Formats: sequence, structure tokens, C-alpha cells
Amino acid sequence: MKTEELTALGLTEDQVKAVFAMNGKDVEAAKKTNDPALQKQIETLTAERDNLDGQLKAANATLAKFGDNTPESMQAEIEKYKTQMADKEKEFKAQLTARDQSDWLDKKMEEYGVSSPYARAALKNECMSKDSGLTWKDNSFYGFDDFMKAAKTKDPALYQTEDEKKSAEKQAKLEGNKPTFVAPLDGNKPAEGAPKKEIPKVW
Repeated sequence: MKTEELTALGLTEDQVKAVFAMNGKDVEAAKKTNDPALQKQIETLTAERDNLDGQLKAANATLAKFGDNTPESMQAEIEKYKTQMADKEKEFKAQLTARDQSDWLDKKMEEYGVSSPYARAALKNECMSKDSGLTWKDNSFYGFDDFMKAAKTKDPALYQTEDEKKSAEKQAKLEGNKPTFVAPLDGNKPAEGAPKKEIPKVW
């Protein structure tokens, strides 16, 4: 839902604002849900609403400058407005992409078994940096598995490979099968102060 789409339908500026307000109320009411998928959709709608609200304010500010301006100055303001809107749209898309990347990385960290919050944060920052060497395409980072292999060579305890997991499970089973020695029951212990029994010597 964009400002241009609403105005194209014949809505006035006040009506457009009313639509945004109603949409905002629906979003706030739906925030109480615990469904992750719905929560993500709500966050997207909220971000879109804020982005459209910013576009509307910028458009109103530009129109207010026209007044008695000459055609040349009006054209300059229009071009300036177009540039501002293009920058805002680019920033908005970058925010959504960063959110999707962060969610994807959280899921992959779970799969790899990276438990340290500090390690997770460091890996995410490195993956999402421009010089990471990874390519974000089709909602996933290409080259991520190789990235994690390289990270493990620097920190062997970062996560366990499948072979390491199998070896650990095997070792745990061996530890569990070891015989356990139990101390004698209290009833078999000699009482305190009782004379020790002499074991006869055999010659």
C-alpha cells in the first residue's frame, strides 16, 4: 500500500492519512500474537507504514515550497524530491534485507550449534559486512558453509561437526557402560570402637 496507489484511487490527502491510521491500529492490535511468521509480517507492515508516512511528509513539504515559484525552481524542487524518495526507498529496502539476513543467520547458527552469544554476534557482523565475501541471493548467503569451515579452523570449539558429534556420542556411551563401584552398605560396616577381627595366618 503506497501513497501514490491511494491517491490514484481518488482519495484525498486526509483520506490517505485516515487509511494509514486505521492500518496502524490493526498492526498494534495484532502485535499481541506469539506467531513468529505473523510477527514478522507485522514488522514488515509497520516498516512500510513508517516509510509511506515519511514519503507523505516529504511530499507535503515539497508542495508547500512551490507557492509562487518559477517553473525552473519548481522543477528543481521536484528533482530534489525524487532524489530524496529514491534514497528513502533504498534505505527502507536495506533495513528489510538486514532483518532477513539476521533471521537467516540465527537459524543457521542453531543448525551449526553455535551456543556462545558473543560468537554468534561476531559471526553475524562479519557475515553481514560488505567485505565478508558472501553473496546474499534468494534469501540466503552463498558460501556460508565454507565461511563456517574457515571460522572453525580459527576456533575449533566454535561448533561440532557431524563426525565430532558422533565421536562424542560414542564416548558418552562408553562412559555410561563403565562399571560402577558401590561402597558397602552401612549395615556391613563395623561399629565405631569395635575390635578389629584378626585374620588367622596360614603357614
